[in-house]
Parts: sequence; C-alpha cells; structure tokens
Amino acid sequence: MRFSLFYPVAVAGAEELGTGLLGLDRQRYQTTINELREQAICADESGWTSLMLAEHHFEVEGYQVTPNPLLLNVYLAQHTTRLRHGQMGLVLPNWNPLRLAEDIAMADHMTGGRLDIGLSRGYQNRSVGVLGQHYGANVAGSGKAEVEARNRRVFEEWFEVLRRAWTEDLWSYKGEFIEIPVPGLEWPHPVSARLGAGVEDGEIRRIAVVPKPLQTPHPPLFTTLTQSAATLDWAAKVGSTVVTIATDLDMLRGLIQEYADLATGYGRPTLPGEGVAICRALAVGRTHEEAWETARQGMSITADWLGGFGFFEAWRLPGQEGPVPRTLEQMVAAGAMLVGTPDEVGEQVERLRDELGVQHFVFMAAGGATEHARMLDTIQLFGEHVIAGVPV
Repeated sequence: MRFSLFYPVAVAGAEELGTGLLGLDRQRYQTTINELREQAICADESGWTSLMLAEHHFEVEGYQVTPNPLLLNVYLAQHTTRLRHGQMGLVLPNWNPLRLAEDIAMADHMTGGRLDIGLSRGYQNRSVGVLGQHYGANVAGSGKAEVEARNRRVFEEWFEVLRRAWTEDLWSYKGEFIEIPVPGLEWPHPVSARLGAGVEDGEIRRIAVVPKPLQTPHPPLFTTLTQSAATLDWAAKVGSTVVTIATDLDMLRGLIQEYADLATGYGRPTLPGEGVAICRALAVGRTHEEAWETARQGMSITADWLGGFGFFEAWRLPGQEGPVPRTLEQMVAAGAMLVGTPDEVGEQVERLRDELGVQHFVFMAAGGATEHARMLDTIQLFGEHVIAGVPV
C-alpha cells in the first residue's frame, strides 16, 4: 500500500490565520519552509510514500502559500532519500505547457526520479483568471457551460503538449490554443541543419523539448477528481491516478469500478481499486484527546478557508438539509477525517482498504496551521504504527 501526505502549507498557526494579510510576511514564510523541511525528513524516515503540495497563487491571506510546488519538490528532495515528491496539483491553465514540460523534466532529474505529477484544472478564479487570461481560461466548476468547456479544452490540449514534449523526439503540433512551432521562424544555423534538428529550408518545422524526464515515459500522473465524468474518463485514458475526497461508500465503489472499466476499455487492463486514491484529512496523537486538538487546529484551513470554496458539500450526510456545517464533527461523521490514536486510525484505514479495495491513501495534513510538534507526531506515529504494520 501507498501513503501520501498532502500539504496546503499555511504560513501561520490556527489562532493567527484570518487576522491579517499574513502571506506578505517574509519571515513567516521562512519559518514555514524550515518546518516543512523537518516534516518531510520525518515522513522520509517514517515510511511515507510521498509528499504532495498544492499550487496556489496570490494567497495573501496566508492559508496556502505554494505558488510553485515544483521548486519545493526539488528543495525537499535534497533533504530526503526515498520519499517521493509531487503536487496536487499543477494547474495546467496557469502555465505555458512547453515551459512546464521542461521544468518537470528537470525536476525529475534533480529529484533522482522521485517526482510525481499531479494535474488540475483549477478551482480558484483569482489565479486561473489572471494567469490563464491569454487563453481565455478560467476555473473548473464555475457552473457556466462555456467557461467549463474552455477550461477543459485548454487542460487537455496542454497535456497533449506535455505528453509529446516528454515522449517524442522532434515534433510539431497545431491545436486550438497553441501552434508549435509557429510558421515562418527562420533558423539558418548550419549545425542544426546538418544534424537534422527540425530545420528544413532554413525554417524551424519541428522542435525537441530537452531534457527528457528521467522516468520513462514520464513521472506517474495524478489528477484531482470532484464529480466530473469527463475528468474520470480522461484520467482512465491517459493512465492518471484519480484522487477523490468523496466519502459515500456506494458512490466510491461505483467510481472505482467505472475507472477500471474505462481504463480497460482504453487498452490498459485495470483491476477495481487500481488507479484510484482516497483522500482524507488526518490527525494522530498519543492519546485520543491530543489527536482531537491536532484536528481542531487543522480546521482553521479546512473549515475557514477550503469551506469557503464549497468543499464541505462533498461531505454532506444522507438526508442532511440546508448548509453543511463546517465543523470537525461533520468531517468525522462523514468519514472525511481520520482522527485518533495510531490504533484507532489504523483500524479506520484497514476498514476502508477492505471495503473499497484501494491501495493508495492521500492524507491532508494542515501544515503551518497545526503546531509543528503536532505535525511531527501525526507523521511519525502514523508511519511507525500504521504504515509499518500494513503490507506495502
């Protein structure tokens, strides 16, 4: 089995978040990076599979200050020996796909092939609306059909550029939003012509993106999933693991079976449980009371910030009407958070594994918002008492 940590990376503790524009504080971010490094080392030594980071921009409020998770991946890889590093996820409409393909390939080499790639369509219009403006892209889940459709077309076209950049030597591409290379680019250099570097009659006709990733054909793919059938189909087609926060067991069983069926239909034989990762919040303590305090501190991100984007709707209980309470009790009742001693949490993990057949769990940990010592406890206790006792 595989166990991943997923970090939003806040720059202040639970009692301070929401009191000011804390993302502007330079020293707070330095402290956050230092604590994140120590927690990554702890995860590396405790048997965790990977550490994933979100991509968010302009988060002046300080809840999620991770504008470039790839840079953090490379940095943290220099301080760990076996832990994999990834994102959840890189928001494709925010990027130029050629630059991203190069950055990912370089990061794969610089992490020694310990890089995973998480891809997302983006749900915050403050970042996608600004960074994706040149392609008319905005966020997924907007409820507006044309905005939704354009976002998906950009996402899928950008991935096709990534795929070609990683897997093909010399290539060209003409899509709805980008043409590679643009016609009429002169390149009279005799060495390029002699070597056959995509130059014909003094013009660039094909390009090659270098370096290629260290992993073949590219790093493993992950995709965040809400309720989108189109995203599930795309992930099954390209071989991306989907990561879901859904908690309804019947719905999850259906999703797991549908992914297996779709992937198999695309020529990738897949058993139910493969290609799907379950995401839950996590708080572990030496006592039940300590675990609940750790969980309470993390709610400053989950309830106060993520709750404002509608995340709690995924954790609505059967028959529950009206607004979903943004409370720790709601998350625990819905099964969205695993909280307790190592034995208590271990039992919940085994139950989910047996009921759903999944082999990969992604646990959201409220780094920065939760006291550093409590984060280390959660990471170490889970690693030494749960991961160590589960067949990998």
